[in-house]
Amino acid sequence: MRKLTLYVASTVLYTSFIMILALTAIFFIFTYINQAGDIGQGNYSALDAFLFVLYDAPANIYLIMPVCALLGGMMGLGLLAHNSELIVMRASGQSIAQIAKGVLLAASILALLTFLMGAYIAPYFQKKAAVNKTLATGGNQALVLYDTQSIWVREGNSFIHVGKNEPNGQLRNITRFEVSNNELDAVSFGKNAEYKGKQWHVQDVNITKINQQSASTEHKAQDIWNNLLPPSLLKIITSNTDYLNLNELVDYIKANKEESQSANRIWLKFWQMFFQPLSLLILMLISVPFSLGSQRSSAMGYKLVLGMLFGFSFYIINQTFGPFSLVYNLPAFLGAAIPSFIFLILLAFLFWKMKE
Repeated sequence: MRKLTLYVASTVLYTSFIMILALTAIFFIFTYINQAGDIGQGNYSALDAFLFVLYDAPANIYLIMPVCALLGGMMGLGLLAHNSELIVMRASGQSIAQIAKGVLLAASILALLTFLMGAYIAPYFQKKAAVNKTLATGGNQALVLYDTQSIWVREGNSFIHVGKNEPNGQLRNITRFEVSNNELDAVSFGKNAEYKGKQWHVQDVNITKINQQSASTEHKAQDIWNNLLPPSLLKIITSNTDYLNLNELVDYIKANKEESQSANRIWLKFWQMFFQPLSLLILMLISVPFSLGSQRSSAMGYKLVLGMLFGFSFYIINQTFGPFSLVYNLPAFLGAAIPSFIFLILLAFLFWKMKE
């Protein structure tokens, strides 16, 4: 029994990884073609475009994993059926539920991989891809360190700490440290800053200048700082929740408790991290009723095409229902859960039809 479960699981995993590689290659090619139009902007080269697509690949894999699971499950079970192994299993007394255990084991492994991909791996590489591209196309060679609420930037002899990047593009609690010959020359602190005319206008600035003998302080109602990243890059780094991993997303939710469209989008991403693996489990189990039953080649070909239609239907529904829920101000939980529930009902219906 255990060997049968492991054998079915290994076969389904093998065919699923083939589907993942095939669809990822397609996404890779089309994403690179899309990036080719930006080659030549600033320092953005063909190698940078290739690295962007490579870094963006985990996010694409995360999106297509449920579809790959369905198609991989159908291919794996279809392979077993083609070799008459399913017939032997059924003739030896193995039930559909026992065969489905192997599929469920494979689905559980892929679901765990999907969760890790969406919660940690894809956000890290997406942020890396976006930051690298922005730096290359904009010609800004600043060194950037960041977390969910603040950012450190080093450019030349200046070190700048931004306490908070507001959604409207303003900065709060900005501190600049100016260093030369490994010695601190000046410290400037501004309460807020606004980007105008490709420059940061910092308000209410206190400047402390330091030398070997003494230190002096002066106050400016407004100062111009040029050695700071543009709002587009700062938004990518600190405010764009698309690039936050699960831990950072939880921190972001705790720090931003307001009820708004932005908050709904944050909660939608949070719930999608958990429902995407569940969707994968459901879709891979759908491959069981599609693959068992009549094993004639014509029937299997028809089922494979129908399974592909179901898989890509889920992809389209999953990609459109989330934004739809935001537009009509539906609860984020429903926006993430309804695509999975639709296919859960379909799964129950297909298994019920098998018992007739």
